[in-house]
Amino acid sequence: MAHTPLKMSISEAHAEVKHGWNQAYSPEAIAHAVRSLNSEPLGYRINILISRLCFRGIYFPQMGPLSWLKVLSENQQTITDLVKEGFRNWISGSFARPARVANVRPALEAHGSD
Repeated sequence: MAHTPLKMSISEAHAEVKHGWNQAYSPEAIAHAVRSLNSEPLGYRINILISRLCFRGIYFPQMGPLSWLKVLSENQQTITDLVKEGFRNWISGSFARPARVANVRPALEAHGSD
């Protein structure tokens, strides 16, 4: 630590920080973050989920494939919900289509650009 906290030991301060990270990256917190963005496109919410899982891996290093499988299983409900929504969108054809870029060549030719 860069400073000595008042009215708590350094080990108590470390315990508080660890508790905060545990709460911020718990499966419940990750699910809440993804659900709170239900008005956003599916891809954006998938990105949030992956980002949170990766950041969780930074703060709580997963030391092997089994550790990552445990994290994925803890978050399986959120993952399953997003996969189901993706299949529903795929079947119904309601994926957001990328905007088409207009062909600018005819406009340039009309204005005599070389």
